[in-house]
Amino acid sequence: MISLSVDDGCASDVRIAAIAEKYEIPTVFYWPVEWQSLAYDMGYNPLTYDEACYIANRHEIGSHTITHRHLTNLHDDVAEREIMESKFMLENLFDVKITKFCPPRGYTSPALSTFTHQIYESQRLTRGRGLVHIHPDSGANNNMPWREFYKMQKEQFDEIELWGHSHEFDRFEMWDEIEEFFQKELGTHGKT
Repeated sequence: MISLSVDDGCASDVRIAAIAEKYEIPTVFYWPVEWQSLAYDMGYNPLTYDEACYIANRHEIGSHTITHRHLTNLHDDVAEREIMESKFMLENLFDVKITKFCPPRGYTSPALSTFTHQIYESQRLTRGRGLVHIHPDSGANNNMPWREFYKMQKEQFDEIELWGHSHEFDRFEMWDEIEEFFQKELGTHGKT
């Protein structure tokens, strides 16, 4: 089974949502509460609130903290606040249940992971069993092209979660490649 997750709240998340619907791919959008500030700081266009609401009504939303700071660089009580309060803020913002968490850049610690699992049902990191970063050259993929790394993971695991950032799909002009991949793997009716 293939699933998809996308981080950060870029305007192009709308395009990912359309691809996910076309191929019937279970998809989680991990957004920080302050996704618009993050986008402006990083130099890409954020989702509008209306676009975010549209996606939240059609797909699962996960927490990506409040401010997208690296949790391991923060004092424990500040990191725990980022983890816990982001859940409640996103639930109030979109009127949905938030059960999944992804720490920015996958940075966490055993203590923070334990804390996270007390609040959320699951935590997605950047590396692990069946995780593939959709990126031309990612350390999370052992510096292999993502499609090669996917083939390796597919040989070992029944469940593969592809993850990425739609602002990177824009920057690296990956949209045709992504569409072609899902067409090949899932066909026109989206078999997962």
